[in-house]
This record gives sequence, structure tokens and C-alpha cells, in this order.
Amino acid sequence: MFGQSVPVNRPLERGKRNYNRREAEERFAHVFEPVAGDRCIYCGMPSEGKVDHQPPVYVLHRFANGGLVTKRDIQRQFGQCKLVPCCTICNMGLGAYHGADDNERRREIVGWFLEDDRFPDDKFVLHMGDRLIEQRAEGKRGTEIYAFPGVGRSIYIHTLVGFIEGDFDHFDGFPGWLRLVQLELAEWLRVEPGRKAQYFLDMARLESYKLLPHARSDPRGQFE
Repeated sequence: MFGQSVPVNRPLERGKRNYNRREAEERFAHVFEPVAGDRCIYCGMPSEGKVDHQPPVYVLHRFANGGLVTKRDIQRQFGQCKLVPCCTICNMGLGAYHGADDNERRREIVGWFLEDDRFPDDKFVLHMGDRLIEQRAEGKRGTEIYAFPGVGRSIYIHTLVGFIEGDFDHFDGFPGWLRLVQLELAEWLRVEPGRKAQYFLDMARLESYKLLPHARSDPRGQFE
């Protein structure tokens, strides 16, 4: 209901309420409006029922600051709050990042996959990803190419940067080769439980998701 208050006025909790994502999602569920669709709004991958909160629930948790907050207060500060279709990999790339618009969020995601000069072989990894995709298009390789993280990085870079630079504004505008490899990657990722999350870590060269700038670590200094 518009203007509904969220009861958080327990003793000694104001300003000290620990963040629990599940509790926060339940607490703020009434302010989010679902957006229909079955493809990730950021990259076009099948979302398979996954969603992204705009703004992230952690941002609302910080905004509430342990006190009472109304839906009107939230909408006045952030505008319409939406649940948008989002693939697992884009969701992990965003963490608790709150961008001004979808393209700013895409920049945050693609930043994990662009060439990283901290790794001397990274340029070669991306080159090999592109080459394997070319060989797949030529019929010289099978779907085993998707096990190589450089292939996934290449696909995500092409889709995310394409949206950012205006090459297309909908996944229907993808070139045929990109539509094919994206759908094949989606199929390969869904074969085994946990493969999507591990693939993100492999693409981003992370040992653990705990190393991401997540809800408790002020991603990109957005709360400074």
C-alpha cells in the first residue's frame, strides 16, 4: 500500500541494523514492481526466472538507516522501484551496485570481463575467445568451446558494449552469430547446478565471490 511503513523500530536497532539480504528483500518487497520478460535486460541472455532489484535492496537498507521508512519516501528518493529480468552472471557482476541507468549498470558488469593489464596473458585469452567463436561459426568446433572462459567474456563484451554504444537496443537486433553463441552458452551453463556462478568467477578471474564489491563493502564508493 502506498505510504506503508516498515516496522523496524526495535530498541537499540536504529543505525545498527545488520544487513541480511533475505530479510531485506522481504522487508522491501512491497515497493518493487515486476517487469515482464524472460531475457536479461542488460545482456539479452535467458533470465530463467532470475531478477535484479532496481535499486538494490542494500541501497534501501542504507536509506532506511535502521528507522521507519515509507514507500512514498523511497519513491521520492529513487523513483519507481523495479524487479527486472536478469541473468545470474549479470546479477553477480552488479552485486549491490546502483547505477543511474541501465547503461551505467552494463558498464559495471562488463568491467569484470574487459582486458585486464594486471594479467600478462589476458589479451591472448580474449583473442582466443574470439577465435574459438569464429571456428564455431565455421563448423570447425563444437559446444566444448564454452568451457573456455575467454569465450564467455567475448560474448558478454559484445552484447553489453553493443547495448552501451547503441549498436542495438534489443536482443532481437543482435547479429545472427551473436544470437547463436549466446543461446548455446545459455544451454551449456544450465547443464550443471552452480555452473553459472563458477563461470562468472572464471571469467572475472576471482577465486571467490567474497572478493566482489558486495553489499557490505560499499561497491565503487557509491555510499561515500
